[in-house]
Amino acid sequence: MIKNIGPLECKVLEILWIKKQATAREISNSLEEMDERRAYSTVRTIIKRLVKKKIIAETTDPNERTFIYIPLLTKDELEKTIVDCVLGELLSRFKKSTISYLAEELSDNEEENKKIKQKLNEMKQNE
Repeated sequence: MIKNIGPLECKVLEILWIKKQATAREISNSLEEMDERRAYSTVRTIIKRLVKKKIIAETTDPNERTFIYIPLLTKDELEKTIVDCVLGELLSRFKKSTISYLAEELSDNEEENKKIKQKLNEMKQNE
């Protein structure tokens, strides 16, 4: 269950989505190029968190005996996973408030509001 990711985790992921795979050193160097200079140990800690969250995978380069990191989720998949998790938690804890908020805030477009209200009515009928 991925609830959120931090700003530095996002930057590491952006690098991996562009490069498709990279070593910790390559990620660290890319961060420096983005004016995000961080200690190498900090970069390794962030990478380990992403591996633990199962957002990236760690494999071994047999020739150089180094770890290579590969994204397991696309940006869209990660965003959907986080939204599903957060929204699901909000709905389970604060169903009426969450639905009310979403209905009021999602759209200024009357057509969109009609669709939202229709969906809410369908949900009420299925309860």
